[in-house]
Amino acid sequence: MDFWAYLLRRSLAAIPTLIGVLLVLFVIFTYMGNSAAYSTHIPAENGSFGSFAIAFFTFIYDVLTGNWGVIYTSPKSSAPYSGSVSGAIGLFFPFTLQVVLISVPIALMISFPLGRYLGTHYHGKFSSVLRGGVIAGYVTPAYAVGLLLQTIFGKDILTGDPLGVLPYYGWLSQSLLASSAQTWLINNGQIAPRPTHLILLDSLIHGDLPVFWSAVDHLILPIITLVVGMVGVVTMMLESGYAENMGLEYVRSARARGTPERRIVFNHVRRNAILPPLVSASIMVAYLLSNIVMMEYVFSYPGIGYFLIETMTIGQYYPAIVIIFLFAIIMIISSIAVDAIYFLKNPLVRY
Repeated sequence: MDFWAYLLRRSLAAIPTLIGVLLVLFVIFTYMGNSAAYSTHIPAENGSFGSFAIAFFTFIYDVLTGNWGVIYTSPKSSAPYSGSVSGAIGLFFPFTLQVVLISVPIALMISFPLGRYLGTHYHGKFSSVLRGGVIAGYVTPAYAVGLLLQTIFGKDILTGDPLGVLPYYGWLSQSLLASSAQTWLINNGQIAPRPTHLILLDSLIHGDLPVFWSAVDHLILPIITLVVGMVGVVTMMLESGYAENMGLEYVRSARARGTPERRIVFNHVRRNAILPPLVSASIMVAYLLSNIVMMEYVFSYPGIGYFLIETMTIGQYYPAIVIIFLFAIIMIISSIAVDAIYFLKNPLVRY
């Protein structure tokens, strides 16, 4: 099958999935409460299928056209906000994107050599110790890792703790937030870093180094929290791929010909060992999204996950519908991308 035809077919097949996601969200959240943000979508009192269908398709239209209503968060939150839901997502999503763009490359740079080492030295004693650490990182929930890091490295949490030097709450020091007169950073009491909404990049654009270094300090523990979990997932998949391939006939044949072990690993085994994590990349995206929500709430970091939980705790459910729908779109796009890459990498596979 032609690649572009396959890509088109996979994209069209995703439409019923998205409609199904919207249907589930509509049913769940419509009957959870009476938020004004979505009360217009509640079916008429007669409960007929016609009224339900009209309400549902009106709901789909509003979601797809960006008519998401207005929202507010608590003034005591680390990122108080009042305005449209679309504006909130445009403001908070770059904070999450910033964390992802930093943590994912770090996790991959650690996971690839670590997974290769564990897979090619499967029975070594040092490998067993490393494997135990990797499994611990994989099975420990993100909120537990975050709380542990806060306790050990959080500033002023434990009296006399020499390691307690890092901020563990928010996205910028309170002193900078209180004294900042920069309109690019704070506007009408709400966070509004401009022009990109990426605080690290915006602070460099405006030449505000105190804001930059404070933002870096506040990112250290959240990034470590995400990296620990991602390293566990990717490393275990890579280890499995390397260990499986190291026992196959083509490796034994290469050794019998006198091929150096390093050349066998890097020239022959590596290309086959990366296929398992590649095929499972969409699962890793789901793992990352769930961990981001927990991480941001633990550290009160004003990303899209923190905004999701913050609004749900005050009974504002419509932002949750939009955010979960966006997560579903991200999952579907990642799944299509993984299938497309696998389609190109393995010519024997055809769908």
